[in-house]
This record gives sequence, C-alpha cells and structure tokens, in this order.
Amino acid sequence: MRSSLGALSLSIFLFVVAPSFSKGTITDADFTTQVVTEGTVEMGNENVTSSSYPELIPMEATLLVIETSDAVVEKNVTIGNPASIELKCNFSTTRHPQFVYVYWKKGNDRIPTTSSVRVFENIMQAHIRLTVTDKKHMDSYSCVFEGIKERKGTFHFKVPEIYVKEKPLVNYERDSAVVNCNSKNYVALEWMWYASNGSEKVPIDLTLKNKYEIVPSSHNETKLKIKHLESKDGGLYWCRAIFLLGDSEGKQNLKVLTYLVPLKPFLVVTAEVVILITGIFLYELYTKRRQLSSESGKEFEQAEQLKSEDHNGVHKNNQRTRHRKGDTSVN
Repeated sequence: MRSSLGALSLSIFLFVVAPSFSKGTITDADFTTQVVTEGTVEMGNENVTSSSYPELIPMEATLLVIETSDAVVEKNVTIGNPASIELKCNFSTTRHPQFVYVYWKKGNDRIPTTSSVRVFENIMQAHIRLTVTDKKHMDSYSCVFEGIKERKGTFHFKVPEIYVKEKPLVNYERDSAVVNCNSKNYVALEWMWYASNGSEKVPIDLTLKNKYEIVPSSHNETKLKIKHLESKDGGLYWCRAIFLLGDSEGKQNLKVLTYLVPLKPFLVVTAEVVILITGIFLYELYTKRRQLSSESGKEFEQAEQLKSEDHNGVHKNNQRTRHRKGDTSVN
C-alpha cells in the first residue's frame, strides 16, 4: 500500500516538474536548439548535421541572474568561426523550481522549446545548446525567468573586434606611413581597405603600386603602406575583416604634416624673444630720453635761477651805490 502511494506521489511530482526539466530538441525556423545532446541544424530546405562541420568549435557562456536584483544582466560572446555553443543561465532564487517558469528568446522572438533545467541548492540553471554556422544566427539570445518578478539574462553574439592604435598616426609629407589592423586570435577570410571621403568610405585602389602596398603580415592582421605622403592623404582609413559569420571594421586616423610644422614652436619662441627685446630697448630709450629731458629742464631752471640771482645782485648793488651817493650829497 505504501509503495503504491509512493509511486503515485512520484508520478504526480514528475508530472508537475516535467515541463521544467524535460530534455529534447526543438527546431526553430533558423536553427535547431538542443540541450546537451547533439542534433541537426535546419537551414531552409537543407538539413545539415553537426558532422557536416567537422571544425565546429565547442563553446560555453554563462550568466548569473539574481531574482532580487533589477540590474541588467548581459554578456558579449565573440564567435569567429562556426561553433557549437552552450548557453547557461544560473538563476538565484529561494523559490522552488516548480514555481519558476523559464524560456528562451532570439532577439524579440520566443524560441518554442521547453528549457532544460538543473537545480543546485538555491541555483536554478537553464541551459540550451546552439549550432552557429551562419550570419543569421548572430543575434541576441535571452533566458527569461518568470517568478515573482520577471528576470532575464542576454547573450550578444558578436563577430571578432578589430583592434587599431587609439592615437593618430603622425607622419610628414614625402614620407611613408603604415596603417595596421588586427583581429588578435581570429583569422579573417579576407581584408579590405577604405579611405574616408567626407561621410563616405571609398575602396582603396591597390593597383596603384607606387602609392599603396599591402605589407606581408600574419593571417590575423593586415598592414597598408601609403607611399609619398601628401597633405591630402591625411584622414581616416578603414579596414574590414570578412569572417564566416559576418564582417567587422576598424578605423585609424592618419595626420600628414609639413616640415615647417616642427619649426613653428621655434619661430614662435623667436618671435616672442624679438618682441621682448624690442620692448626692453624701447623702454630703455624712452627712459633715457625722459632722463635727458629731465636733466635739460633742471639745467634750464638752474640757468634761469642764476640769471635771476645775477639780476637781483646787480639791482641790489645799484641800490647800494645810489644810497651811498645820497649819503654823500647830504653831508
């Protein structure tokens, strides 16, 4: 009797929990999503199995989604070549898994599959496996958990980033410049170069051997040599890497200077020194003239004073003489 009740209870539990823990492969319009086990990739009318891509790179990406946090949870996933990637979302919750519903989305479209779930204490892990073999698979994929509040984590599939020097390249007229782009650990199928013409990007004519040259380099980088630089060669140069799953671009700024440019600071300093010396000379000249004028004025005043004193002395002597004559006549 007890065994029958136990079996009945177990059956009811499995019936309730089964949607959250079911395993299987559900086909989307673009690809097949699957959990743990391998499956097929459906592309239009052609079914391609994983064995058709012997060089599929195994990948894995994980996010942590916390039920009590409103923070945006997302991660960029770089995919340079066809890959078999497993996405995992760890959901931290205090609720029992049977009260949490989880599903996956590609962009804004819901993926019609029952997500596979594992439970580790208070962590509920939803995972899904994707076979990425085409540009149309490069999208954003989200795991959505519906409990007390809706929470989600998002994986953004990206082609490899192109790296260039942040600072502008500075060269002089009649010299040569080498613009470099690299994709680090990812090998591009092809590299292309463009130059900015206003708001447009114009392909560089590599047949002009006397002007442009592709310098030999490793498979994950490209180098463009620009010869006989002119001022009009300055501006932005774009490199585009072509990968199996999409394209990626990088840009580098090139500045072309004339040989007079290094002399400008010297000329400015020289001009400042000349102005300073001229100012000092004019000030000294003005001061000297002012002193001479002042001395001339003083000499003139002294002369006038002497004249005045002489005149006053003569006048007094005349008065004394007259006074003496007057005294004599009286006697």
